[in-house]
Amino acid sequence: MHALSSSRHPAAHALYLRHGAYFPLIAAVLNGTQAGVVYADREDDPAQVYVEHAFGFAQVFGRSVPAFEQSLQRYWLVDKGFSCTKVRLYTPHCPSFLESGEHENLRSWRQHFQLDASRMGMVEDAMQAHAKNLKLVHADASNVASIEEAFRVVSRFWLSPDDWSHHSNAVLAVVDGEPAALCYAAAIAGGKAEIDVLTLPAYRHLGLAKTVVHTFIRRCLAQGLLPLWDCFTNNAASMALCRATGFVPLDEPYPFFTINR
Repeated sequence: MHALSSSRHPAAHALYLRHGAYFPLIAAVLNGTQAGVVYADREDDPAQVYVEHAFGFAQVFGRSVPAFEQSLQRYWLVDKGFSCTKVRLYTPHCPSFLESGEHENLRSWRQHFQLDASRMGMVEDAMQAHAKNLKLVHADASNVASIEEAFRVVSRFWLSPDDWSHHSNAVLAVVDGEPAALCYAAAIAGGKAEIDVLTLPAYRHLGLAKTVVHTFIRRCLAQGLLPLWDCFTNNAASMALCRATGFVPLDEPYPFFTINR
């Protein structure tokens, strides 16, 4: 298992683009806009690659190489060689040892969604926030500190607060002068934006999540970005929200593995 230097990431990125299951958080590591590590079966012309975002989201792609997958098995399950608190492994491809019943406790299911632009008109007509004294603002240097204090997400994915405020397309709902709900891109790559949305407990059930998501979508589309949504299938609130804001399933639910340190 060879750690690839950043100079070799473009070759790995080219392989990733042929893979089929594309996640902006993985591509962001390969293109250098977010932090992480990249390993491959060999340094030159790799056949199989493993990408691990600093937050833990990870993916294996390329042609199956048994020796490389054995190294991954030791890295994940024996040595626990990752520095993040847990590896969050996207599939559809995963090494065969994870598919055995022995590791069923690591498996859950997620669903990938893509925006259906034909539904945007219906969604816009249905949008209604019931909170009084609501104001929608874009994130910038003037409010990034208050957003981090309220939601603790500014440094979760992006390299710096400046990167987050300039590139995440974040939309903040402010109620009575206080942060209440937030929608932003956890990563942007390949013309796609990975949605993350949060509402503070005191402001739930007011329609704020729909409002910030819808405003975020419009902001992305104006920049030629396609919003994506990905969530656990047992997260009923997220599954309902994405459908209510114009998203449709991209594929069938896929297995997702969580490997703790």
